[in-house]
Amino acid sequence: MNNSEYREIGVLAKLHGFKGEYVMVSDSMISEEIEDWESVFIEIDGLPVPFFIKSLRITSDSSVVIGFEDVDSSDTAKEFLGNSVLQLFTVADYADEPSFSQELSGYVVIDKTAGKIGIVDQLLDYNHNLLLQIMNGEEEILIPVSGETIVRVNHEDKEILIDAPDGLINLNR
Repeated sequence: MNNSEYREIGVLAKLHGFKGEYVMVSDSMISEEIEDWESVFIEIDGLPVPFFIKSLRITSDSSVVIGFEDVDSSDTAKEFLGNSVLQLFTVADYADEPSFSQELSGYVVIDKTAGKIGIVDQLLDYNHNLLLQIMNGEEEILIPVSGETIVRVNHEDKEILIDAPDGLINLNR
């Protein structure tokens, strides 16, 4: 995996209690979306290593108490103290940022099955359901912004790889 596919979401700043939990501190505001994640990556020797989340409590806008499976004591937890916590870049990571629509506008959208389907025009918000508005000539295609649909965002090549459910791309045709 390429480290440019990850963003740092925080640092394991200190231990919390005696059961191997950490206080993770972030330089930016922590999104409530973190509560839905099953795992994160901890940077160990420059490489992202996956860790499954056992417990998580948001304690402020910039910190959480987090515990991981297989880290069940302070002695084990000390090994990773001070390490960066990473998460994969996805479109959802940008959903709360005001520049999201402009940032992805013009990106080419490629479906795993159908191939190139069009160019991102803008982000639409229908009652907090985010959709990519993709234009293919005069044709509009709407794709939900979700971890299940969006596979990868390649900022270098300005491409978004999706895995659209059967029939979604042809829904408006």
